[in-house]
Amino acid sequence: MQSEALRHDRILRVLDRLLYDKDFRTAFAEDGPAGARVALDEDLLDAFDRVDVHELALVGRNIRSEVVSGGTGTGPGLKGSFPRTLDALREGRHAPVNDVAEAFIASAAFQEFRDVPFSPRGRGRTLPECFHRFMAARPADLDPSGELEPLVHHEAAAAVTRAVATGAHATFDVGLRDMTFHGDVLCGFREYAEAPAAWQLKPTMFLAGAGRCVIGPARRPLFDALTSLLDGRPDALTPSVRASLEDRLSSWGLR
Repeated sequence: MQSEALRHDRILRVLDRLLYDKDFRTAFAEDGPAGARVALDEDLLDAFDRVDVHELALVGRNIRSEVVSGGTGTGPGLKGSFPRTLDALREGRHAPVNDVAEAFIASAAFQEFRDVPFSPRGRGRTLPECFHRFMAARPADLDPSGELEPLVHHEAAAAVTRAVATGAHATFDVGLRDMTFHGDVLCGFREYAEAPAAWQLKPTMFLAGAGRCVIGPARRPLFDALTSLLDGRPDALTPSVRASLEDRLSSWGLR
């Protein structure tokens, strides 16, 4: 029974690669399950002898389409969440969006995304956060120097903030750099000092609560004061400052 269970797990891992790794899928379609590039264990060959490679390709394209343009669980997709990043990759690296998406889908970072809430593997992370993790790992064919990371983070943080405001935190974990919950509000701040001046990335504050979010330029002292209030530490502020910030949070719908 144990060996059969292990074989079943190995079959699922191969299926996973066939669905999400275009290069592996192409090798499978061209060489078959016994091909050298596929390199399946001999005891798995019979399980893949009758796979419809045309249907497999169609499913792979559908997955890519949802990741690029949005669909169930993906929110607005890469095009909606990362317009400036994709422009930079296309213009500076000559990487069209479909190629970027295929590399992302085949990566370990994409495996943290869950399009089915409450998966047996855990809640997973939102698509924008997973894409940031992918790019922050400095993919060799796209951004080996990591210079695009600040821009990717800015767009990912905005997308995650909007997702949390619409209730995504009920089904996804959030662990994006520089973002954490203070009380019931997701809070993030980053200076983006390392970003090229041409990108015009200003110090930005990201706040998200139930049904509301705030994204915009801010300074660190203001952000720290707001998170003190949200953490239930009003004594760290003078009464006048506290009252002013309470009014601001209330006007934003975060109080």
